[in-house]
Amino acid sequence: MEKPTGGEFTLFAALLAGALLNTLLARQTGYGARAGLLMAPLSVAVLAAAGWMFAAAWQRGQNALYRALFTALLALSSVLELLRLWQLAAALYPGTVTLTAVCVTVLLPVIYLRRISAISQTANVLLCLLLGATAVMLASIAGRLQVTNLQAAPLHPADCARALWAQGVLWPELLLPALWPQQAGRGRCVPLRLAGYTVAFGAGAHLVLELFFGAAMPGRQNPLHTAAQSGALSIFNRLEWMQLLLWTMLVSLKLAVYLYAMVGLCGGKSRGEDTAVGLDRYPLYFAAMLLACVLLRGADTTRLLLWRNAAAWVLAGLVGIGGGLKWLLGAKAA
Repeated sequence: MEKPTGGEFTLFAALLAGALLNTLLARQTGYGARAGLLMAPLSVAVLAAAGWMFAAAWQRGQNALYRALFTALLALSSVLELLRLWQLAAALYPGTVTLTAVCVTVLLPVIYLRRISAISQTANVLLCLLLGATAVMLASIAGRLQVTNLQAAPLHPADCARALWAQGVLWPELLLPALWPQQAGRGRCVPLRLAGYTVAFGAGAHLVLELFFGAAMPGRQNPLHTAAQSGALSIFNRLEWMQLLLWTMLVSLKLAVYLYAMVGLCGGKSRGEDTAVGLDRYPLYFAAMLLACVLLRGADTTRLLLWRNAAAWVLAGLVGIGGGLKWLLGAKAA
């Protein structure tokens, strides 16, 4: 990624917003609240170590093959984000929301998000709105959060393993700082901050959902949205479209960051001081995203997400091995 002019703009807020969105779009809860809280420190350590290792190895071991694999991973992730949002909207409004409408609604704002400055400013605004909406949702359901709903059954190793597996998803946001050249001073903390905030947000959401649903939590579809609709203030029943609009804007922001990274990986040149993508690239990008979504609309997104996660870990491992070998050979030659 290109370095922001004067260090005024960074992509951390955009990466963080995209990482938090993954919890909001989850179709089901993946683990119990207690197991999630217990395994959170280990999950943060594993993800932060993977992000740091990938960033360090990328500087030494990147090549054309790794850049192509990373680009393919980001392209698949973009398609999956569109499909996840469409499935959520289709579940809420059966028969009224089409995949084409969701794709056009999400992809059009990406045209505006062509510069680091636009991405950074938009990300900060959306991140504040997201935190505000979360606070309002918690206030609206506070009366229905019951401590007696917390599960007190003994924990088994399988519960902890399930929580670690669910929290250990290597989202592209945790790998993208490797392309971010601002490593001096604070760069080493970026993977830890991203992993910490992401896992903490997910574990906190699971705790709230267990307080709300109790033992019925694991079987709920779209649990966060269902809880919000049940709020005592009924704010999301009256303003549900605002919540969905916020999530749609967050998906657009995430796709803009992915596109920004893909153009950089493919050797795209900026036209301005901090321009990431030229307008001439958008017709091909739009057509490719629409075609991929149509082809995969009937696929099992849960399985695809598992494959994407496995591909991310394989890519991180390959880059780590390549970077390590170059370091060893370089040290030997020296």
